[in-house]
Amino acid sequence: MSHSDPPSSLNPEEDLAVEMASIQPRLYGFILKRLADREQTLEVLQRTNLVLCRKADEFERGSSFAAWAFTIAKFQVMAWRKSEGAGRLVFTDQADQLLDRSVDEEVQSVDERIPLLRQCLERLKEQDRTLIHRRYRDGEPIVEIAKTLAKSVDAVGMRLSRIRRQLSDCVRTRLEVEGSV
Repeated sequence: MSHSDPPSSLNPEEDLAVEMASIQPRLYGFILKRLADREQTLEVLQRTNLVLCRKADEFERGSSFAAWAFTIAKFQVMAWRKSEGAGRLVFTDQADQLLDRSVDEEVQSVDERIPLLRQCLERLKEQDRTLIHRRYRDGEPIVEIAKTLAKSVDAVGMRLSRIRRQLSDCVRTRLEVEGSV
């Protein structure tokens, strides 16, 4: 959350959920650029998300969450390479430096979207917002959510997909409106 963001009605845990949800696609792309393997990328993304949750109390409110998250992702990639990467395709340090040039641009883009995502999240129906919180803020597995809702895993997964698409469309529309002002 940047200093210019309007006050949010969300609590710190909800803020973390919003921040994390908003950067997932970019974190995935950031990691994929460095590992070039989807399965490895998903593993490192999961590790990154765990570290973000575990260290959430270390995040300095008012600073750039995206910059913090990308830094953690970078260290998780390095740790993965050290422990698991032997014998697999990895990029050289020089290639990493070229890739890292775009990190600042990615961070700025994410930082612009976070307040918009918060606004869009607050506009969701309560049950949809609760579902997003359970999955992304609390990290509850879809299987568990499905059990408590007496729904199939596929139904919950599809609902989450629709909500993410709705949030994405909302943010994109707001960006277009702000860009045309």
